[in-house]
Amino acid sequence: MAVAQAKLKFLFDQYMNGSASEKQEQEFMGIVNSEQQKEALLDLMDRYLESETFSQGLSATQKTSILEVVFHPVVTRKVFPLWTKIVAAAMLLILLSIGTYFIKNQGKAVTYSQYTGELAPGGNKATLTLADGTKLSLTDAANGKVAEQAGVNIRKTAAGQLLYELKETAISKLQTKAGPLYNTISTPAGGQYQVILPDGTKVWLNAESSLKYPSSFAGLKQRRVELKGEAYFEVSKLNVQAKHIPFIVASRNQEVEVLGTHFNINSYENEGVSATTLLEGLVKVSRPAVFEQIISPGEQALAGQDIQVIQVDPLNAIAWKNGLFKFEKANIYTIMKQFSRWYNVDVAYEGKIPDNKFTGEVYRNMDASKALRILSYAKINFRVEIPDQAYARKKIIITSN
Repeated sequence: MAVAQAKLKFLFDQYMNGSASEKQEQEFMGIVNSEQQKEALLDLMDRYLESETFSQGLSATQKTSILEVVFHPVVTRKVFPLWTKIVAAAMLLILLSIGTYFIKNQGKAVTYSQYTGELAPGGNKATLTLADGTKLSLTDAANGKVAEQAGVNIRKTAAGQLLYELKETAISKLQTKAGPLYNTISTPAGGQYQVILPDGTKVWLNAESSLKYPSSFAGLKQRRVELKGEAYFEVSKLNVQAKHIPFIVASRNQEVEVLGTHFNINSYENEGVSATTLLEGLVKVSRPAVFEQIISPGEQALAGQDIQVIQVDPLNAIAWKNGLFKFEKANIYTIMKQFSRWYNVDVAYEGKIPDNKFTGEVYRNMDASKALRILSYAKINFRVEIPDQAYARKKIIITSN
């Protein structure tokens, strides 16, 4: 059985992180019973044991013991009918070892020490959750079709996009009795991703964000999606039998009905308000059954207890989508919220921090040490510390002179 290395790694990762569907699990177990894939699979297991996360969970002696006692007999004795059971036992041992490590250590206080390495910038990272609960890592998935659902092909492009392609012959099968099938794409801290929805709408997701949407809009009276975090939208027009199908984004504190096309929504939980910034067209921002505001290009709606509309430079709001941090009279806390999401770190403050305002821009593809140079202009120092527990994040500590 000849299996592409990328496919084998994908199935291995899905099985190991517990997100494999029943079909994927069956396919994986079929592969591991093949003698042709023996060496490749052993190599994946070896790499997994040597990975940074796992290496902090077991000692070198424990890892060597697992390799020699569990895996080595498979190679020397070649008992292939028992291969699946041995693989399952080995993986169970690994997972139990990891679980034991976290249970034992999560109750301990985390100790930090000086970190002299670099904090790398984020990149294209995301997880796709299908309607049946199957989770697919888009970070590691090979380009091409990653899933098919109710007549819709879901494809990862070479440009790092998630693309939905509707089969014309399957339109009548798209809706179930329970309603549309919903997918969710989520980005971690240090991740971003672009998805092209079934209607052609383009969505860019910022770090620590998620978007829930139907796998098809066929037969729906409105195109409703749910956003957590931040995203930039370029909405396609959709008419069915000369009737416009509205596009609505539900997020924290608000709903945004699209009357135009290009806009950004920032609705992170740790921000005081949800901010909708319009670049082109018109949008209606509302709190359900309370009040609403229609905003024009160059305006920003701030939804909290009420909705306030202000004039802004919309390019500041979408700088992240264009590969920049861009600040205009921003304080240190605003800056560090963005850095925290993008560099996947916690932030702490020591001493009295000056209430300086920052204006300027920094490229997001820089390591953190270069991006943080903006702070030196205000005589604000920082240091990076690393935790002694694998489940904790590195930390940037901001200090003043």
